[in-house]
Amino acid sequence: MYSCPVCKQALNSELSDALPLGSLRCEQGHNFDRHKKGYINLLLAHNKKSKQPGDDSTMVAGRRAFLNAGYYQAFADALAHLILAHKPQAILDAGCGEGFYLNNILAQAQQQASALAIDTSELIHAYGFDISKPAIAAAASSYKNIEWAVASSARAPYQSGVFDCILSVFSRVESAEFARLLKVGGIVVFAGPGPQHLLALRGLIYPEVNAYQAEKHADYFDDHFTLVDKISQTLPLSINSNAQIMNLLSMTPHSQRINKDAESRLKATHTLNDHADFLLYVYQKIS
Repeated sequence: MYSCPVCKQALNSELSDALPLGSLRCEQGHNFDRHKKGYINLLLAHNKKSKQPGDDSTMVAGRRAFLNAGYYQAFADALAHLILAHKPQAILDAGCGEGFYLNNILAQAQQQASALAIDTSELIHAYGFDISKPAIAAAASSYKNIEWAVASSARAPYQSGVFDCILSVFSRVESAEFARLLKVGGIVVFAGPGPQHLLALRGLIYPEVNAYQAEKHADYFDDHFTLVDKISQTLPLSINSNAQIMNLLSMTPHSQRINKDAESRLKATHTLNDHADFLLYVYQKIS
């Protein structure tokens, strides 16, 4: 499934008998060793915009603590149900973070298959990538049944036309690149914020809070795709822990914009009653 980020030829473990176990190599001789935690780093140094792009280890730990506490579990389950209804055989999570959503999809698939005594490892092949090395290291350490890679959505290191489904949860959509990766008839499932997403949290950060302009989501997709489904989901949030409030902040772009006064307010806040407003879209590749 992988392609070489240098020359675009297929990467193959069968060409790597003389290399460490799990390493990948293309016919041009470009080698990529598998990290001891299980992931492959396919992000070339000259394609980075910073020395350590993406979420740092503190942000990754905060995201994992918040998601594992179950605040977004109903959303994760709805996402899994939507994707599994399309019966994909190969899934790619683009901008997967620490892997919570992709792992939940496989867990839901396993539950569905257990009554039929079907081995889902033979049915669904799951791949996830993120530009953040700490995020992928966390994913690979916890979820061993998924192929993880450090990579960029703009230069996804996978062969063309090999995926049935690409998942993008609050992450970038590279329309042309996603179209290349998908089979004709394959889908992109994109999750973004609805108009009322985290109004109370944002009210603690900004003097004026505006609704998200969800209409711009349609602009992410080009003529390769057509919209086939759209689902709205709102979840109540009752958070009685300052640590979890700060973890929620770390999952949002507001953590990069917050000023010192707003940060002080949040650090003094121990209860937050809010709503998570999600919009789920299914776009199908038509050409």
